[in-house]
Amino acid sequence: MLTREQFLLAEMRIVSRLRLQGASDEAIIDRVKSENLFQYPTERMLSNRTGVCLKRLDALVPDEAECTQRGVDRQAAAQAAQAITELIATGTSTQAAQANMYAMMCRYDLIDEFMKVEIGERMAGLDYTFTRVDLDAFFTRFQVEHADAAKWADSTIVRIKSTVMGCLLQVGLLAPRSEDLHPVFLDPDLQDAIEVLGDAAAIQAFTGQAM
Repeated sequence: MLTREQFLLAEMRIVSRLRLQGASDEAIIDRVKSENLFQYPTERMLSNRTGVCLKRLDALVPDEAECTQRGVDRQAAAQAAQAITELIATGTSTQAAQANMYAMMCRYDLIDEFMKVEIGERMAGLDYTFTRVDLDAFFTRFQVEHADAAKWADSTIVRIKSTVMGCLLQVGLLAPRSEDLHPVFLDPDLQDAIEVLGDAAAIQAFTGQAM
């Protein structure tokens, strides 16, 4: 649930490295806890946050139905997901941030719709202004269109809005205390992987350029 999550880039880099080493999910969780790899002041959130990171990585691989819908070979999709995991684990801070943002889009319908519809389509139309009013309007629409979201408490919405805005800042699409969107130069390796995954709308979400 996005109310309890943030961008978690440092945590994602750690978990990605462990997964690339071939560790099982259980072994990754155990190591994060036993060595406090996230350097949290208490152990209370370690298992939860590790699980969050693992689910984001899992979400990078479309299921069989999604691969069929996109016309994507499942083995090629798995290789592309592996490449994105490597960018998170060992890439530059910019590569890792962009790849983590894409993983969040794959994991959460709200983030995916927000980025592709609210941000990508806005920039593709050369509208680079994004205000708090625009954010509120998006959430209103999302709650109308999704039954589960319609049940969210006001406090839940406030926390999720904070997470969403934090993601825009982390990936460079929005500057602090600014209402101007900034299309980013999407890392070529990440763009190649996203293209293999058949997710062109995600590229537009970062760059504003229709594919």
